[in-house]
Amino acid sequence: MVQGVRRLSSLFTRGGDPSMTDIDQGSRKPADVVIIGAGIIGLANALQLAKRGLTVTLIDNVRNQRRSFKVGESFLVFTSAFLRTIGELDDFISEESFIKEGVWFTSGAEHRKDFSGSTEWAVNADPHPPHYLFDAAEDKKWFRCMFLDMQIVRPEAEDVMRAAAHAHPRITFLDSARVREVDLAESDEPHQVHWSEGTEPGVTPARWVIDCSGRNRLLARHLDHTAEKRENDEGFQTTAVWAQFSGVTDDNFDERWKHLLENGRTTRRDLYTVHLWGDGYWIWVIRLSQGRVSVGATFDKRKPPPGANPREQFWNLMKRHPVLDDVVRDHELLEFRTFRNAQHWTDTFASERRYAMVGDAGSIIDAYYSQGIALALVTSWHLANVVQRDVHQGLLDRPYIARINRNTRQDWHMLRNMVREKYTSAVEDPRFFLLSHILDMAVFWCLGSTRAKLTRWLVDTEGDTSRETPGLAAVRKRLESRLFYSQSIYWRLLPPELVQRAQRRLQAGIAERARWRVSHGVRTPAITSVLTVTGPLPKVWRLPFASGQTSVNVSSHDFVEPAELRPAGTATWFDRLPISVNTRLEWVIRLRPVGLLATFAAGYLWDAADTAVRRSRHRRRTPAASGSARAEDQTSVRRWGTP
Repeated sequence: MVQGVRRLSSLFTRGGDPSMTDIDQGSRKPADVVIIGAGIIGLANALQLAKRGLTVTLIDNVRNQRRSFKVGESFLVFTSAFLRTIGELDDFISEESFIKEGVWFTSGAEHRKDFSGSTEWAVNADPHPPHYLFDAAEDKKWFRCMFLDMQIVRPEAEDVMRAAAHAHPRITFLDSARVREVDLAESDEPHQVHWSEGTEPGVTPARWVIDCSGRNRLLARHLDHTAEKRENDEGFQTTAVWAQFSGVTDDNFDERWKHLLENGRTTRRDLYTVHLWGDGYWIWVIRLSQGRVSVGATFDKRKPPPGANPREQFWNLMKRHPVLDDVVRDHELLEFRTFRNAQHWTDTFASERRYAMVGDAGSIIDAYYSQGIALALVTSWHLANVVQRDVHQGLLDRPYIARINRNTRQDWHMLRNMVREKYTSAVEDPRFFLLSHILDMAVFWCLGSTRAKLTRWLVDTEGDTSRETPGLAAVRKRLESRLFYSQSIYWRLLPPELVQRAQRRLQAGIAERARWRVSHGVRTPAITSVLTVTGPLPKVWRLPFASGQTSVNVSSHDFVEPAELRPAGTATWFDRLPISVNTRLEWVIRLRPVGLLATFAAGYLWDAADTAVRRSRHRRRTPAASGSARAEDQTSVRRWGTP
């Protein structure tokens, strides 16, 4: 055994004879990388590293595991770009998945028979063919990776990826083996990964070990990287409960699910990833191929729904939304699952000691925005650059490792900032619902041009760096420092911690004002905002003029669609200008981040001024209560604001 070795007993393992640890028994050939876990993240890492010329041993007892339907999955285009190229799922995603028209967020539909009177924020992303944007695209695969959202059935997608892993000559896939322990070398010697296949033990020496074991969190638990135990001092933790049903068709979604757009066209909410918010919880509805639907909820553990067990809590939440009666009733239940503590995070994604943790083995915050797999694949891409450089060039890039850990950690905290305030009573306030989502979308879309460059790199190389041109190599080098939410081009000169804290304070500010309005009975009009890929700016200028109205529509104007394709009477002079579709689309991609940031700033300042006036009037009307009101406001800031 190597001197100075640290042994880790694997949480990923069940049973086995502890005496079978002799590395001379059942030894296998050494690998550049051992990957623990063959779920979608482990498979993506294995294929990515193998395509870069590295030898990979992938270990997971998938043959003997109970087949799980998992959450769905609702994919972002960011996720799709990696899986269509590196994951070799382009045909599967296009042919076997449910077309997703975007995301739909609703607050105020609780105990209503339909969606009327609720506040809704939606982003339509439906250039699926036949569509004028797809027809105009010069590179159809790049367009699919960049713009086409889908919802996939996870087990079948992983089957395709596992077949690709088995077929790859650089991947040794031990698909009926269990990791028993990991010996991490203190020096430059190889790590030793001990596993057993049935009764036969084995060991694989490896330069790198990557933990993709999911919520087992093999390395994080044993190396004390479970940062949430030290940092979650505000007590915000959530529980997730969900089920997957079969036998769901269009007939289960009646007229209530249709929405009339401002331009006179009709869209159907069920063709989006639907999110239904209530105080302290949200529900998702994800339609899948093969007549399946994933329906689940995440709730703040400090505000649990009634129920003696998670299944009862699930059904009690479903009953709060009558629009779901025909969706989750009388269908075959395929699976029910629970995560009692849904959130956790790590302080280390890659270590100079040549180990890493990716996906749920590292961090997961919330299913909202479907960011779990997306961020895991971004981290995997960064990690592949580090590992490849170390193995092929003998260069352990310590500055890059430090940058991955620092920036990715702030990215995950930015996601936590996005959801934390939405679990409070602030979500009942329409103005908060709008402004909070505008800020979130600004963070995502500020990475739009960076993501476009990454998508070009992925499509042109398929993840194989030997196919890089000098230009693509330069693109990859720039992406190594820019491919983080906390280091977007619009604030990349700022420390990532400062960016994260600023975002948190902004969310806390609009949430504190919203909670004041809710607690003091100040009603603002219900808001409808439907954005599109080609119409990204909500008309917030309408809000100050909506006083006294029950609802206001601030949906955006489409800047790209040709005038001749628009509904009669909706085209403007700008739409008739002789500018090509591709040029207009490029303008939108480049300018929408700045536009969204400016829109949010205007809305934030107006909200602050309007609420200050309302507070002043309230104090003048109730002078005796003004002291207690100020104390309440200060308590709210201390509880929800950033220290």
